[in-house]
Amino acid sequence: MLKAINGFFGKKKTNPSFKDYYLQWFNQLKNNHLPNLRRSIHDSSIAQLSTQVDIVRHHFHSYYDALDLAATDGDISQLLYPDWRNPLEKPFLWLGDLHPYLFTNLLRSFFDDDDDNEDEESDANDTVFEKLAGGVLFSEAGELFNRPWHIVMAWKNPSDVLMGRIEQIECGLRLMVPALGLRARKAQGGFVETVAGDWARKREVASEVVEKALGSEMEELAAVFVDANRLRRSVLAEIIGATSVYQAALFLEGLAQFLVGFRDPDLVSDFLTCKTPLTLTKIS
Repeated sequence: MLKAINGFFGKKKTNPSFKDYYLQWFNQLKNNHLPNLRRSIHDSSIAQLSTQVDIVRHHFHSYYDALDLAATDGDISQLLYPDWRNPLEKPFLWLGDLHPYLFTNLLRSFFDDDDDNEDEESDANDTVFEKLAGGVLFSEAGELFNRPWHIVMAWKNPSDVLMGRIEQIECGLRLMVPALGLRARKAQGGFVETVAGDWARKREVASEVVEKALGSEMEELAAVFVDANRLRRSVLAEIIGATSVYQAALFLEGLAQFLVGFRDPDLVSDFLTCKTPLTLTKIS
């Protein structure tokens, strides 16, 4: 609705180069940063790994900085409802980009994987053969997990301090996410109330009424959008700050691979042809 109204009343659109910026950013993540991070994970140098973790973290932060800049220099509705996102990506968006719960859920998945391994430990001898030789892990099926043992075990038995910090991050999200969602709904509700209330009495100046209300709403939505990006940046920074360099590397690898998977042509094609309706748990 907002994009249609903006087009009707001639509001300026977001810099059209932002879509191109995202594609460049994405390609750099996929083709450069993710492969370099993986090579560093295999490397025995913690200094090199730490450098790559910083590079990938900065790459994500630079994206949110660019989003903030675009929000102050164009039509915020084009960012809140990006039509250049594919159908597989859109269910995971919240206020224009990845929901911050995705970050913490991804982090929790490392613990879940570890718990699953422990639950299946009694059957491990029947299904999996693990051998540590020269820092390399092998499976019975012949698959080679060419990673140092300290990487393989990075999420084994996380400390109480780390678990407590993660719970604090999640607690902060439970407070901030609904608050930002409420601000966005109030801005949109205020727009509808203003326009509907004045429309019957001021039809002769309807465009002025709508444009004035729209300008006020867009300003608030831009502020909400920037705050949402600040929250995403904060969650990423807190996760990296709370984890070891090995844990952070695996987390960022998972996050990068998650984004890369969104744009896999085969996966998108399967999603579009799937007849089973997508059901997501509602989140604020």
